[in-house]
Amino acid sequence: MEATQFDKNMMAVAFAEAGEHDTVRDTLKGGKKGLATAPAPVRSKPYLKTLFFGCISISAYILLFKNEQLVTDTFTMGDWRWVFPVGAAFFFSFIHGAFASNLLTTLGLEAKK
Repeated sequence: MEATQFDKNMMAVAFAEAGEHDTVRDTLKGGKKGLATAPAPVRSKPYLKTLFFGCISISAYILLFKNEQLVTDTFTMGDWRWVFPVGAAFFFSFIHGAFASNLLTTLGLEAKK
């Protein structure tokens, strides 16, 4: 019975933990390439998501600043209405954060791992 790629990888892990690095190299070099040499998957860039969240973000800011007096009066009424400014802060944070994340990914800027 021939060992599957998963079996070979698990053997390599066991030998690596034991300090047998030459055996690990030999195990992974056998007929197929091991996980250590597999290329990274290609991901497409999120152009549509960037555009979507950017439009929502711009629209929300325009609505906020065009209705500044109404927003100020409503958000300062007190009592249970503290929910409005907190909800608005969460909304703007989420939308702007999603836009910024997708924009950076579209531009090719990724965090180091």
